Amino acid sequence: MKTCPKCHGRLKMSADGKTQYCSICRYWTKIGTARLDSIMIYG
Repeated sequence: MKTCPKCHGRLKMSADGKTQYCSICRYWTKIGTARLDSIMIYG
């Protein structure tokens, strides 16, 4: 991902190279994935 799904800011890579983060809203995710904790699925 290149843009933050929450605030649409640009994601930066962390120093360890394993995560990406947004400096605006502090959203973070592992490289190549997207965190789904903010999405609730009702069945």
